[in-house]
Amino acid sequence: MMLDGTYVLLLYLSVVAFAAFVEGFTGLGFGIIVMAGIAFTSCDLERFTLVLTLLLMFLNSTIIWAGRKESKIEWRTAGLILVGEALGVPIGYGFILHFGKQPVFRFALGIVLILFAINHIFRPQIKKALNNSLGILIGLISGFIAGAFAAAGPLIALFVYSRHRDAVGAKLTLQVLFFSASICRLISILIWGEGITMNILKLTGIGIPIVFIFAVIGHFVTRRVSHGVFLKIVFISIGLSGFVNVLRALREYGLLM
Repeated sequence: MMLDGTYVLLLYLSVVAFAAFVEGFTGLGFGIIVMAGIAFTSCDLERFTLVLTLLLMFLNSTIIWAGRKESKIEWRTAGLILVGEALGVPIGYGFILHFGKQPVFRFALGIVLILFAINHIFRPQIKKALNNSLGILIGLISGFIAGAFAAAGPLIALFVYSRHRDAVGAKLTLQVLFFSASICRLISILIWGEGITMNILKLTGIGIPIVFIFAVIGHFVTRRVSHGVFLKIVFISIGLSGFVNVLRALREYGLLM
């Protein structure tokens, strides 16, 4: 998979930098922001999500390292979600593997982007901790989204934040869950996909220092900057990207002029 042309390469680097900052700042958003940006190009999305998966693994590790002395990972909260992820990720990867080059995949991606944006713009306030019994179901659904779009989704965040009142601890717990989803996805790619090529490694290598720098910056400004307006702008942009992708898919089906 090639990111042909200087413009597309610069777009890739810019989107990765911004997404890493947001993930370091909030604990989530990297995968869906990068997919929202790259979806405007004509690159092979299945191949690109492998680059994204490798970057996510490095990013999650970076944030865990940056916050290791500030809080603890909530393993009891994470346990059931991990089981669900192990089941959902291979199913999600099967979806992109078979439909990634068809309009139905772009349509599904657009819907996921829109739902992700709506969730964050109008984030529901959960006053009571969600029951542990929901963990496997949430892990299964989020695992499917991670397998298909390399973005584990807001359901995991809702579950974790409802049970974890310490913001930094919740962020670290999320990184463990996202990292585990990436591991499951990487295994699925090695078993059923086209594997890891030299070009994939080159694109990942270019992205790693950018991810490290901007994720660390995002993490350390968390307590100094208000989330509100900044995140609304981010997720409105994601929602618009989703809307554009839905329109593109409908046009490819001949339903729009």
